[in-house]
Amino acid sequence: MTERTLLKKKFEELKKKFLEKKYDEVIEESSLILKNNNIDVFYNLICLAYNNKGETYKAIDIMNKALKKSPKNSDFLNNLGMFYSNIYEYKKAEAKYKKGLEIDNNNLSLLNNLANLKKDLDQADEAVIIYEKILSIKSDALLVMYNLAGLYNSLGKFEKSKKLYFQMLKIKSDFTEADRLISQMEKYDSKHKHFLNLKEKLSNMKLEENSLVHLYFALGKAYGDQKNYVESFDNYKKANDISKKISNYNFEKSKKRFDAIKEKFESLDDCRLNIQNRKFIFIIGMPRSGTSLTEQILSSHKNVIGGGELPYIQKIYNDYFKTKKNLNNNDLLKCNKEYLNFVSNINDSNKVFTDKAPLNFFYVGFILKFLPNSKFINIVRNPIDNCWSIYKNYFPTKIDFGNDLNDLSKYYKSYQDLMLFWKRFFSNEIYDLKYENLVKNTDHEIKKLLKFCSLDWDENCLKHHENKRVIKTISFNQARRPIYSTSLKSYNGYENYLTALKSLI
Repeated sequence: MTERTLLKKKFEELKKKFLEKKYDEVIEESSLILKNNNIDVFYNLICLAYNNKGETYKAIDIMNKALKKSPKNSDFLNNLGMFYSNIYEYKKAEAKYKKGLEIDNNNLSLLNNLANLKKDLDQADEAVIIYEKILSIKSDALLVMYNLAGLYNSLGKFEKSKKLYFQMLKIKSDFTEADRLISQMEKYDSKHKHFLNLKEKLSNMKLEENSLVHLYFALGKAYGDQKNYVESFDNYKKANDISKKISNYNFEKSKKRFDAIKEKFESLDDCRLNIQNRKFIFIIGMPRSGTSLTEQILSSHKNVIGGGELPYIQKIYNDYFKTKKNLNNNDLLKCNKEYLNFVSNINDSNKVFTDKAPLNFFYVGFILKFLPNSKFINIVRNPIDNCWSIYKNYFPTKIDFGNDLNDLSKYYKSYQDLMLFWKRFFSNEIYDLKYENLVKNTDHEIKKLLKFCSLDWDENCLKHHENKRVIKTISFNQARRPIYSTSLKSYNGYENYLTALKSLI
């Protein structure tokens, strides 16, 4: 066997180990090979392994060294773009993707990653053009179709989105995530063609657990539309039971997190920046409480930019607060600069900026240390409505506490307790907006909200449903509609199944 054949065989073995998440073995064996052989594919493997281990900076360092040896390698540039994107260095990521496309302008992976980056930065028109270019080259590129359909969803172009999801199902009928996403845009009766197709899939197809989760959620929605609450709840429960089995969630993990947050904050010195830079409004609360709607209202104001659900506050907490015993003024200035730099990727004006990651309720006190010019709107919805809405929806990002009604009840109480904790310190910076009041008395509540935010009255806030901004959360459909009252007591018909939530009222 020649050396080339041996290396090819070794690469296939390591690729298999990579897919099995044996990253340390991949790194060790790839490193040995690279000592004697300068072979590009092993650089790719070792860097992807480091990245997947969470050591992205190490991956970037090795990839940059490899690029010096092979400056025309578009795969290296693609990987670097992904790594920079993973650490929120979006400008560097875009530069690497574009440099790679100068070398290989029809590289589908580079194009797809650049389009994803544009989507993340709310540059939707550019993203659509790139996705469509890819599909003109490879019409059955499922991942690209999925990304484009999701973007159309975010933009409120639901018919275009559905068309793509149905095309995907023609190519891959067991891609039940498309079925679930279609179900969010349909209103079903017993003869609905897609509903009949969902039932047929359940009877006739052998599906893996992940695929079954999506199918059960879709059927839960379809039966719910028909007011067949028995079948609807049964399907939602099956979806959630499988999800909990996969995640192996235990509430004790969350309890420790809630306790650790309070302990960490109380252990810190009373150090807080005294600078007045850009104003930030953090929209917090439980998922499905009305955070997307509230941001849609505020971002319709002429002096407000809606940033959407951003991941960066958690990164700052993990990098600075979680591990350090204390922070001085310089540390807080670094946090401030990092967050402002991140936000400038999305918008670098002086307008008020909203960040609506709901679970930022964990970080209220920490945020005020480095962004003292911040206000918090805590959305409070009827707890049973809120928890039921979490339970009956699939979350692309892990909301692992949402797959069991008892877990949900305990988590909700912990959230309430943490908000009481923050209000002891920061009662003037936190505003509780009751979702039900917003629905029943919209004009009055919006005026109160704008006053708290120190914003002048703007009629556009009453026309939030005309706002064309991207909505990336699972509320893409609801937040684009005029305010409606059917979301109140949405659990009607399911009461007998929700006894675990009764203690929340």
